[in-house]
Amino acid sequence: KEREVTMDVKGKVVNVGIDVNKVSWEVTAMVEGAIVFSGACCSNYETLRLLLKRYAGATLRVAYEAGCFGFWLHDPLSAEGIECLVVPPSLIPTEAGNKVKTDRIDSQKLARLLEGNLLKKVHVFSPEERADRQLVRTRRIISNHRTAVMCQTKSLLLFPGVDLGEESSGPWSAIFVQRLRELDLGPSELNRALRAMLDLYDYLTQEKVRLTQEVAERGQQPRYAHRVNLLTSIPGVGRLSAMEILVELQDVGRFRRADELAAYLGLTPSQHSSGERTRMGHITHTGNGRVRAVLVESSWFLIAKDASMRAKYEKIRAIVAVARLLSMRIRRMLLDGTVYRIEQRPAA
Repeated sequence: KEREVTMDVKGKVVNVGIDVNKVSWEVTAMVEGAIVFSGACCSNYETLRLLLKRYAGATLRVAYEAGCFGFWLHDPLSAEGIECLVVPPSLIPTEAGNKVKTDRIDSQKLARLLEGNLLKKVHVFSPEERADRQLVRTRRIISNHRTAVMCQTKSLLLFPGVDLGEESSGPWSAIFVQRLRELDLGPSELNRALRAMLDLYDYLTQEKVRLTQEVAERGQQPRYAHRVNLLTSIPGVGRLSAMEILVELQDVGRFRRADELAAYLGLTPSQHSSGERTRMGHITHTGNGRVRAVLVESSWFLIAKDASMRAKYEKIRAIVAVARLLSMRIRRMLLDGTVYRIEQRPAA
């Protein structure tokens, strides 16, 4: 049910919380602690725009949770001069013991927290930056699908007792795939299943090659080329890894301190302090897991080349500590425009 309170809002601030879902949006408008509107609207921008026009003459602020709906609501709101916060769900304050959760309650909560300036917002990339990021992410998705198909194909062959040997454990060569196509598993149904899996593998391989080429070409564009060259000076970071880092971070200047970037990547140790006792735990694993994975993978190569990083690893036997330090160095490299300097000897 829709609920609206008549109030003169000219010159005041109207804080709007929106619980976004596929079917409808639950909207709450709050002014000076009072709810002036609470109700649902169709899940399209024009309907919301008409609703917000009721508060002409007021300063509008809008908040909704980040999620699968992306930023297509943020963009038109910002284009009309409306402050819009896209809020990470993990950083929304929670009420202990509250077991009731509905779209309307979530909407009212967002409006109330927005009015109290208690919400944190995610950094919103430009449409061009988001498009580049999606291209690189899609390449990674295709690559992961391809790996999964390889595992499923090996499982399919294991069932009838086909031993593929050591050759199947690494990258598959064209000769090896052709050998798989020539296998006779007996029943026609099994042969059909094998052909289907190999056809899917071939398709994903071709898509991976095409997307890899497109990402490489994107990395040669002026907005990326110099930064890619800086990052590839790090042992273990290739051009594709550099692009994965750059499209996920873009402007590292938005992180005022190096530890803010480490926290964003989930490379900060968890901590529990009580009285005089402080216990440090595993890394938080929050934030951008894509960059975190690339940094951890690259760190294994780096410790073989950089003595100071090797010493860091040997001291505490935690590769994530090396990845954390690497993230801080990357921030400084990108800010200063300098290449990576390899330490030949451990720092004293």
